[in-house]
Amino acid sequence: MRFKVPGKDINVRLFERVETVDSQYDIFDVGIEQADGSIDSMVVGGSFSYAKSLVKAIDTKAEEAKAAKAATAKEPELSVVA
Repeated sequence: MRFKVPGKDINVRLFERVETVDSQYDIFDVGIEQADGSIDSMVVGGSFSYAKSLVKAIDTKAEEAKAAKAATAKEPELSVVA
């Protein structure tokens, strides 16, 4: 995510993904981008496998809940006529 600092010619970079040739690792930088294009930043890298597994589990639960809700919405209501 990048945003411009009002009144200044700099952009703040928060967790910008850095492209790599190794898909096993994810690298993100946090820093300041100057008007001339130079960047002062720190990077955080790792495989983040545990975080990815948590996100996947949350997404799976959300999809299951969405499917269950859609299935119950499609069931017709039965009524008894006397």
